[in-house]
Amino acid sequence: MRRMALVGIAIGLLLLVPAAMPSAAQETSLGPRLITGTYTTTNPIYPTIGAQVGIVLYDLSGQIQRDFDFQPTEDTQVLGTLQGDIARGQYTIALPSVPAGQRLDFDGDPASPAAVQVFAPGVFIEFRGDEYMNRGETPLALSVRLEPLTFDIIGGYVLVWSDNKGEMFPAGFGSDGAAFTADDPLMALPAGWSVVSLESEPFTVSRETHADLPIVESFGGLNDYSAMSYVDAWETLYQRTAVTYPFTAEKKLDWETIYQQITPAIQQASSDLEFHLAITRLGEFIPDTHIGYVSVPIMQTFLFGGVGVRRLTVTDDGQVVVVEVAPRSAASQAGLQVGDILLTVDGVPALQALDETPLLLTSASTPHGRRYLQAATLLQGPLGSQVTLTWRSSGGSERSATLTRTADVGALLEAFGGGLSGDLVEARVLPSGLGYLRVRSFAEEVSQADDYFAAALQTLLDAGVPGIILDVRDNSGGLVQLAMDMAGHFVPGYERLFDFYYADGTGDFAYRGFVETLPAEPRYDGPLAVLVNEMTGSAGDLFVYALHRDGRALVVGETPTGGFAGEVGDGQYLLPGGLNLQIPTGRPMDPVSGETLIEGTGIVPDVRVPRTWKSVLSPEDEVLQAAEAALLGGP
Repeated sequence: MRRMALVGIAIGLLLLVPAAMPSAAQETSLGPRLITGTYTTTNPIYPTIGAQVGIVLYDLSGQIQRDFDFQPTEDTQVLGTLQGDIARGQYTIALPSVPAGQRLDFDGDPASPAAVQVFAPGVFIEFRGDEYMNRGETPLALSVRLEPLTFDIIGGYVLVWSDNKGEMFPAGFGSDGAAFTADDPLMALPAGWSVVSLESEPFTVSRETHADLPIVESFGGLNDYSAMSYVDAWETLYQRTAVTYPFTAEKKLDWETIYQQITPAIQQASSDLEFHLAITRLGEFIPDTHIGYVSVPIMQTFLFGGVGVRRLTVTDDGQVVVVEVAPRSAASQAGLQVGDILLTVDGVPALQALDETPLLLTSASTPHGRRYLQAATLLQGPLGSQVTLTWRSSGGSERSATLTRTADVGALLEAFGGGLSGDLVEARVLPSGLGYLRVRSFAEEVSQADDYFAAALQTLLDAGVPGIILDVRDNSGGLVQLAMDMAGHFVPGYERLFDFYYADGTGDFAYRGFVETLPAEPRYDGPLAVLVNEMTGSAGDLFVYALHRDGRALVVGETPTGGFAGEVGDGQYLLPGGLNLQIPTGRPMDPVSGETLIEGTGIVPDVRVPRTWKSVLSPEDEVLQAAEAALLGGP
């Protein structure tokens, strides 16, 4: 991580050294000059994404004025140093003699000039190439506490600069319990820097030269209900989810029915396994791939046993085709081979058995996504259990065998980790002369990912390719701003694509900010195609939308994208028995029409490649070939 700001901070510290050491009373009169503190984040996603973080003195004027489009400019930012990572650390910020933030006026007199600036130290993810909080980068956590639904400031600490002695500032929360609202009582500030604690009422002012301000996680923290009873955890989860789930109308959900259907199973649960199975029933009522569960008891009981069939695929005409078989497995020893077609599973027609397979790891937003996920677990079961299969070989003969499940999670690894092999970004020139650029994920090495992407794109541009094919098949998302940064290599300027809405605490949903493409170099304006499948989702969905919306890129695939586009940062839960649960809380909407985007449908390919028995077994990548033909004008 580049830390050019260290030089500036060191110079700033030198400038703060007076010619003669002041007395303790004189130091206090100067107000704070140095702030330090610690931070801890609990969101389980954060440690997995390979992010580097920075620390900045963040101008709170946007938050105070409820301006969710606010972006502090570089000249207003005071950078600090930190030791630690995205999960925890310590920071130090040397305060400038005079800050350059936005001035506010709290006295209610329009004739008096604005003369107060309000700041909070904040931690943010760096992914745009330098140490500043650039456009598209936002704080993960600040020294103020925010109410997650209303986004009201309800506690914490702020750094305040006053141009003059006697400027007015909130002295308490008022009757609404929120700071910086019309009913706040006021107090007079000293000139210069002050620390104001919002942790007690009335608010208190400190002028000590060294202040310690802890950074707190208000939005996106882990909702930990693990110490509760099964019933209490369910009641708490239900009450929150029924209010915050963002697609109730789109999916025509009846929350009272959901509660009535699941609650008896929760009340009767006498083990972690029974409780976890009851919770997974949420996925039966809410078709959303972002609703996911990680349960060790469920995995051990129902999913750790397999017969060696690593991958099944359902063709357009409903055939369940064996695509990969592990050598020396029960399936292989019984004579099951690649290309065979499953006819029955325990006497049930194979496609019916697949469609009836419960989703124990995640729900599914779309029918095509659901079949993909069910194919991965169709033949999984308890260790030592048996399954009877009937299949038709490629030669036309029918065979049957009863297989015993042994420890085998190959099908799960193939389905959920199939896109995780190879480099994060991969580029090459195809024999056709077109450029090929694959992005495996937007959730790995996020602080370096666009550097890798830019370098790979530059190699294709240097080669003079006449067109580029972007491959985001199996890219199930990550940091949406990173996806917009990569999309910014192919579209001009900043393009506002989505507005995000979250529950506001009143039973409605409110605007909380927008997502836009972020211009990046090098730029490419030539012919472009994007390869997708049913596991192109979340930030992957939004990446494809950014390139497809105005016809910039041709979308090519056997299926639409996954169609799971909700925002999940504030929807992380830990329930009794170690059940990790994820449920979306934010929805993307069209800034003009107000239409909910992508969820439940995905992006439909411009070029639909048939999924046939022949194509799924072909050694050639027929989707890639279709994209090449489309860009080159061939058949």
